Amino acid sequence: MHGLRIPSSTALLLCGGLQFAGAAAMAADCDGSSDPCSVDLGRVTASFAAGAASYGAEVLLVNGSDASFSPPQSLPALQVIHTAASDGFRIQPQLYAYVGGSGVQGLHEVVATLQFAGLSFTADPGYQLHGVQAVITGSFSLVGNGYGGLGMPGAVQWNDSNFSTTVALDPAASDLSIGFSLAASYVEGDDGTAASYGAGSASIDSLEFIVSVSPVPEPAPAALLAAGAVVLHWLARRRRARR
Repeated sequence: MHGLRIPSSTALLLCGGLQFAGAAAMAADCDGSSDPCSVDLGRVTASFAAGAASYGAEVLLVNGSDASFSPPQSLPALQVIHTAASDGFRIQPQLYAYVGGSGVQGLHEVVATLQFAGLSFTADPGYQLHGVQAVITGSFSLVGNGYGGLGMPGAVQWNDSNFSTTVALDPAASDLSIGFSLAASYVEGDDGTAASYGAGSASIDSLEFIVSVSPVPEPAPAALLAAGAVVLHWLARRRRARR
């Protein structure tokens, strides 16, 4: 299996406005422009340095014609995730491609990319962050002489053709770039049958940003008592000094 190949000329598509799904959706001032904006996730604020344009995705046919894919147009609706110990959001990019398998002569190749750039997270007053994780799920399958690869920043776990990967990110710079490549060829023999053939399919089904968060610890009772004792001792000394 070869690694992900991304042409240097590949350009990311700009997305539309940030949309929300689910009853837990929070208000946001992201209007679809490239101006910086933020999203209140509950106890955590997600900031997009380039507004809606902080997200980009693309599927590109780089060779041949025997391929099908669903080109992404904009950032999918954000679904807010809220648990006792974490806040975050989920998108379902439905980034999918299939290559080969139809008996079209030649080499056929597709690459797909998905990227968040300028994404960061900060805790709201009274809370503290303990880390950010990106959780990615999808599928990847090859048949015959099909080949390709996943471009993932973390170790990939497999369940048949389905995969998942989790990667730790910096809350102050949670940029992420992922993708896949697929290729397959069909060569017709002298007798009119396939001398060589292949096929491949891949998808990125969901992407979650999970932020671990907890309340800022309150001062321990013992510490408060000790501080109170120090203050009382200081006041007593001041009274004695005035006599």
